[in-house]
Amino acid sequence: MAHSPTVGEALVGLLEAVGVDTVFGIPGVHTVELYRGLANSSIRHITPRHEQGAGFMADGYAAVTGRPGVCFVITGPGVTNTVTAIAQAYHDSRPMLVISSAMDSAELGMGRGGLHDLPDQQALTATICGFSKIVTDPEELPELLQRAYTMFEMGRPRPVHLSIPTDVLAQPSPRLEPLSIVVEPSVLDSASISAAADTLARANRVMMILGGGSLNAGSATTAIAELVGSPIVLTGNAKGVVSTLHPLCLGCSLPTEAVLDAIRDADVVLAVGTELSSLEELSLERELEIRGELVRIDVDASRLSNPIAPGVGVCGDASTVLAALLQELSRRDLGTVDGVARAGAIRDAIRWWPQVDSHRPWMDAIGSSLPEDSVVAVDSTQLGYSLHNTLPWNHPRSWLAPYGYGTLGPALPMAIGAKSAVGGRPVVAVAGDGGALFTIAELAASMQHRLPIVLLVWNNCAYQEITDSLLRVDARPIGTELSSVDFALLGRSLGCNGVRVATPDELSSEITQALATNTTTVVDVSAAP
Repeated sequence: MAHSPTVGEALVGLLEAVGVDTVFGIPGVHTVELYRGLANSSIRHITPRHEQGAGFMADGYAAVTGRPGVCFVITGPGVTNTVTAIAQAYHDSRPMLVISSAMDSAELGMGRGGLHDLPDQQALTATICGFSKIVTDPEELPELLQRAYTMFEMGRPRPVHLSIPTDVLAQPSPRLEPLSIVVEPSVLDSASISAAADTLARANRVMMILGGGSLNAGSATTAIAELVGSPIVLTGNAKGVVSTLHPLCLGCSLPTEAVLDAIRDADVVLAVGTELSSLEELSLERELEIRGELVRIDVDASRLSNPIAPGVGVCGDASTVLAALLQELSRRDLGTVDGVARAGAIRDAIRWWPQVDSHRPWMDAIGSSLPEDSVVAVDSTQLGYSLHNTLPWNHPRSWLAPYGYGTLGPALPMAIGAKSAVGGRPVVAVAGDGGALFTIAELAASMQHRLPIVLLVWNNCAYQEITDSLLRVDARPIGTELSSVDFALLGRSLGCNGVRVATPDELSSEITQALATNTTTVVDVSAAP
């Protein structure tokens, strides 16, 4: 007797049709039908050791590919375990598709205490998703996937959560045909583009701020900066959009007095795909101040006047808008402004906090041992902050960080998710000893699925950033000291290579050796004060 495909199996077929090649998740009793479908599909499945790891892996996959990372998780605890990673992807505007089971249709919202029951699973994730929906009618699935992928491709990418009751997943599926994802070109406001070009053309001191929304627009932004003589500053999510080798690029240097001064004194600031949020100046006791005219470009119309209203606002995809703006500028008679000299003067005036200088030998060791095509994932750790702000970087979608949400522990699983997408390219994760222990079990997933990475653990036996924060306000540190952990030995217990280093030279040598192998290596960097 022929098997009639269930809704769970049919949904996997729809995912194949829209190009999903990898799913991260842990199977459970409520997702049996999804996994029945996976077993008969071409989609690769990667099993983390915690659903939070699945979410962070999906986020890492999305960060390097620009395509949605996909998770399968169970009702209740599977969803709640994934929520932190969903929130991170939401904060940093990355596409993620989370498909979970839900209670049987008759049990939804009844509060009868069944296995994995939540009062309102959809409401739980709705505030951190582009949209979240309980799907009781399977015929809605093609349209919902079309809606999700249209947002991923054309709007501000945000996570999407679809919850499907277990009885719906198990029922025979109606014929579900995938709907085409039609990516229509942005309809640009030519008057706004012209006004932006006029504003830039008459300016003498332009400063350009690029955010994560500019990831696909590096060439156009560089060409515009060269035309108008503008230094370029990158937010954390834009690292690599323009190479820091370019003489106009100041890198991720917004949290410095010299750069904030230059933005304050500019007659025009061009801000592309950035929220202009306060986290950019976290290390300083001053706010971003724009006294000149502000030109903002963003795919999300709601961001154009929040928190700073522009003189000219243009809504649209950054690469499309900037291409049109570049064409408009080429028609205008532009004066000659020596932007390279301005950028050089600002660069010379940048002063980093002492912590960066103390990390410099270690950062040089890391930078000198990384091949040009490397992918790096950094955690919320002091060495990671210094690397994030100052390590030269030349390529977009190859620097991963929990920049906006500030989570602990994502570096390792994000690196694994990235490795699943980039194949033979080197992938390195940098975490502190505190953050590493949040997700250290994912080393087992790295080994099982043959996704070799290098994990560098900055091991100072403390949540040192919090210790320093308490001391800065004359508070006695409580709860920030951590017991010593031999991460090299811990890595070896999970099948990885494991080494300990005490000097930058040793670190450089071990990274080089680790990248020449085909297995995961844990490098315990002794950083105890």
